[in-house]
Amino acid sequence: MTDTQISRRSFLRGASAVVATLAVAACAPATQQAPAASGSEGAAPASEVITLLFHTRLGAHADWHKARKPLFDEQNPGLVLELDELPGDEMYAKVYALAASGTVGDLCWTYLNNPPEHKAKGVMIPLNDIIEAKNFDLSPFWKSLLDALTLDGELHAMPNHGHYGTTVYYHNKDLFEAAGADLPTPDWTVDDLVTAAQAITNAPETWGFRGTGTGQEHIPNYLRMFGGELLNPEGTRCLITEENSLAALRWLNDLQFVHQVDPCTCGDQQRENFVAGTVGMFNTTPGLVAEFQKVTDWTFAWDAMVVPAGPDGLHGSQVSAGAFCITGGSKHPSEAFQVLDFFSTFEDGVEHVFGGAGSPGGRTDVWASDRLAEISPIYKIIAETFPDGPAPWYRPANARASEFIDTMNNSLQAIWTGQVGFDEGIEQTYMLCQEVLDKDPI
Repeated sequence: MTDTQISRRSFLRGASAVVATLAVAACAPATQQAPAASGSEGAAPASEVITLLFHTRLGAHADWHKARKPLFDEQNPGLVLELDELPGDEMYAKVYALAASGTVGDLCWTYLNNPPEHKAKGVMIPLNDIIEAKNFDLSPFWKSLLDALTLDGELHAMPNHGHYGTTVYYHNKDLFEAAGADLPTPDWTVDDLVTAAQAITNAPETWGFRGTGTGQEHIPNYLRMFGGELLNPEGTRCLITEENSLAALRWLNDLQFVHQVDPCTCGDQQRENFVAGTVGMFNTTPGLVAEFQKVTDWTFAWDAMVVPAGPDGLHGSQVSAGAFCITGGSKHPSEAFQVLDFFSTFEDGVEHVFGGAGSPGGRTDVWASDRLAEISPIYKIIAETFPDGPAPWYRPANARASEFIDTMNNSLQAIWTGQVGFDEGIEQTYMLCQEVLDKDPI
C-alpha cells in the first residue's frame, strides 16, 4: 500500500476527539449458537458461497479492512467479507439492538472493557473449540491481552491491534534544544520530565507538558509509574487512595498547580497544540507515530520516547487493544473465524501501521520486527522496556465499566479544573467510584 502524504493543516482539520464512553442499549441477548468446527455437520457445503457480515468501526480501521478485503477474498475462496461501518459512539448500541432482533451479523469489534457486556448481549461466543479444531497458534500474543479477552476460562475474541497503553511521549525536539533541556532517553525519569517541562514553559504561549488526568487508558499508566493501581485484579475495589496511587495523582496535580508546566491536566487539545508547536511533550498511545510520519510540513522536529520511570524505577504500562469476536447470531462461526485469523497475523499487525490504521498487532513478534522499526525505533524501545509484555487490564467485576469511567472522569475533572481541592476531590472520587463497583452486576 502506498503511504498517503498529508499536510499538517489537513491533519489538524481531521483530528478527531477521543470517543467518549459508549451508550449502551438495554436489549435482551440473542440466543448463542455453539460454534461449529470446520468439516463438522454444521459447516456449509464446500460449493456454497458464504457472506460474512462484520460490524466494524468507521474511520481509519474500517478503511484498512476495506483495503485488505480483496486479499481476504482471494485467500478464502467461498467466503465473501461484507463490512458494516458504524460510528464509534453508535456501534455497540446498534449491534446490541441487532442482536436482540436476531439480525446481528457474524462478527463485531470489541475493546477490553466490553467482553462481559458483549457476552451478556449475545454478540460474543467462546472460541476455544474453533481454535482447537483449527490448531490455531496463540503463543505469539501477549498473555495479558489474551487474559483480558477471556471469560470463564474461555477466549472470546482475537486481538487485531494492541499496545502498552499511553506509554509514548511525543516531544518537540526544537523546543527542548532551544530551552537547553536534555532530550528524553529510554532511561529518563519523571524528575527529568519536570525539569525539562519547566525549562520549556513560557506561559501562556508555550507549555512544557500536557497530561491527561482522565480515562481508563491514561490513569492506570500514571498510577503504575508510581507503583499504584486503579483497581484490584478482581475488579471489586477502587485503589486510588492507596499510598502509591495517591503519589501519582499528586504528581499530576503538581504539574499544573505547583510546577505550572501544564495549563490543565484535563486532557484537552494536546495533539492539536503539539502539532501547532506550542507544547513540549504529551503522552498517548503509539497510534500517532504512523500518522505523524505522514505529515509533510512540520515546522519543527519531533520524536517519540517511552514513558519515564517513576521514583522506584517503574515504567507504567497497561495492555490495550481492539479485538474481533464472533456473534451468537452467526450461522457460520467456523468460517467467521477466518476473519479473526486474517486480521491477527504477523503481516497484518505490521502492515496496518503502514496503512494508517494505528497501533501494531498485539504480538511479540510484531513489536520486535525490523519492518516496523522502519517507521520508528519507539516500538522496539517499548518492547525492550517491558520484556514481559504490557501489564494487565483490570475492569469492574460487575461489568459497569462505562459507569465507572464516567464517574471517575467527572470527579477527577473537578480537581483539574479547580472546582475542588486535591484531598477532598480524591476522597470524593474514591467514594463515588467504589459505589459503582458495589452495585449489582449488569
